[in-house]
Amino acid sequence: MDNPWLTVATVVTVGVLRLMGDVIRWLAARSGERLRARTLAELVGRTAPGTVLTDRRPDGAALTIRRRAEERDGGDRGE
Repeated sequence: MDNPWLTVATVVTVGVLRLMGDVIRWLAARSGERLRARTLAELVGRTAPGTVLTDRRPDGAALTIRRRAEERDGGDRGE
């Protein structure tokens, strides 16, 4: 390539595309984490009081949700 601007434009374009790919992967992972958390919360909502559910991942991370006894059917709010 005889034109240095073409080389610069190519390098910048490749860098931007890689960055965009990283951002898209990060957003997809974040969305997946939210979905997992919502699913776990929905599961614990359908269980008996005192239930503890833990979502353990291969990377060592864990999310634990505990259901307290007073959360069932409105609790002590007089409903």
